[in-house]
Amino acid sequence: MISFKYTLSVILLFAFTSVLKIFSLKTGILLEYPDERKNHKKPVPLIGGTVLFLTILALSNLRVYSSSILRDPIFYLVFTIGFIDDLFEIPYCTKLILQIVVATIYTSINLFYLIPDLPLLNKIATAVFFVVILNAFNLIDGVNGLLLGISIVYSLLNLDFTLAFLLFLLIMLNFKEKLFMGDSGAFLLAYLLLNRQNVSHNLINLSIYFGYPLYEITSSFLRRLLLGKNPFKPDKYHLHHIGVEKLGLLSFLVCAYLLALGFSLISTKKFGIVIYILIFSMLFIVQLVHIRRLNKFKSVSERDDSNLEL
Repeated sequence: MISFKYTLSVILLFAFTSVLKIFSLKTGILLEYPDERKNHKKPVPLIGGTVLFLTILALSNLRVYSSSILRDPIFYLVFTIGFIDDLFEIPYCTKLILQIVVATIYTSINLFYLIPDLPLLNKIATAVFFVVILNAFNLIDGVNGLLLGISIVYSLLNLDFTLAFLLFLLIMLNFKEKLFMGDSGAFLLAYLLLNRQNVSHNLINLSIYFGYPLYEITSSFLRRLLLGKNPFKPDKYHLHHIGVEKLGLLSFLVCAYLLALGFSLISTKKFGIVIYILIFSMLFIVQLVHIRRLNKFKSVSERDDSNLEL
C-alpha cells in the first residue's frame, strides 16, 4: 500500500507538471519572466502551487491522503488567493484584505491562544498570526529550494511523509528551474503546515516553531523602517539574499534548514523564547551591518562614477 501511494504520487505530480508546463509555455499564462529582482535568466512556469494543489486533491479523493482536506474551505480559499495573484499580480492591499477575510473564517474553525481566558484577544491574535505566516512563507520563496526545503523540514517534523515526498519531487524541479511555487504554493504550504494536530496552539511556542520564516518577514519590516524605507516595498536585502551572496546557494540552504529545525526543537523548551530572541537579534544586527556597508560602498561607487563622467 505504501509503495502504491508513493508510485501514484510520482505519476500524478509529474503528469500535472507536464500538462501545466506545456500550457504555461504555450500561452504565457502563469509564466514568471526575469527582472532586476529575479535570478533566473529565462521565463519559468509559475505552476508549483497548482501542481501541489491538484496532486493533493487527487490523492485525497483516492483515499491515500487525508480525505478531511476535501471538506476544508480554508484549503481552497488560500490556494485561490495565491492563484489569482499568480495570474494577475493583484495589489498588495487587495491581497491583504482577502487574507484577513479568510483569517476571520479560520478563527471560527481553529484558535491559537496567548492568554487562555481571553477569547477575543486570542481570536484577533490567531487572525493576525494566520495572515503573517501566509506572507512569511511567501517571502522565503526568494531563492530556489528555500521554501520547499524548509517545508520538507516541517513536514518531517509533523510525520507527514506523503507531503514531504511530494515536496521532494517539487524541489528537484525547482532546482532545475522547471517550475516555481508562486504565491499559490507558498500560501498552500503555510496553511498545510499550520493546520496540523501536533502543532502547538500556544502562539509563543508556535512563533518559535515557525521561527525562520517569521524572522524573515519581521526583520524585513523592521529593517525597512530603521533604514527609512517603505516597509511594504520589496528589495534584495533579505537574509536569504545576503546568505546566498556570502555563502553560496547550497551552503546557505543547509544553514537555513538547520536553523528552521533548531527553532522548531526549542519551541517547547523552557527558555526557548529567550534563545530565539538572542538568535533573532544577532542575525538582525549582522544583516543591518552588511546592508549599511553595502549601501556605503554603492554611494562611494556612484560618486566615483560621477567624477569620471565630469
